[in-house]
Amino acid sequence: MKASYKTIFIWFILNIGIMVFMDLALFMQTTPSMKNASFLKKLGVSELLATIEWMFIIPANRIGNRFMSAAQVSLWSYIFDFLGQILSNAFWLKLPTTLDDYVAMILIFVGMYISVYRVLG
Repeated sequence: MKASYKTIFIWFILNIGIMVFMDLALFMQTTPSMKNASFLKKLGVSELLATIEWMFIIPANRIGNRFMSAAQVSLWSYIFDFLGQILSNAFWLKLPTTLDDYVAMILIFVGMYISVYRVLG
């Protein structure tokens, strides 16, 4: 199924939004500004950011399903998630992306490849 460049661009921008808000929801509570925050504040901030993330996930998946299979949409989701992790580690959290992170990424990609091209045809 073909998609216009505009549709793919919108899908791409939505996935960048997912990447940003997912990392914010996951890691905001570990930042120095939230170190001494109460449990409820940490929970509230994480839930707010996760809710905003879902405002990007739903349209991104609906648009992605117009020109990709569900397995392909999932694979691209993992690609954006891992890219977000690498970028967050490097530029925001100032943490190294370790060998086990890369091994996990490769194992998931191999599993997705097998499921998409071998099992599902």
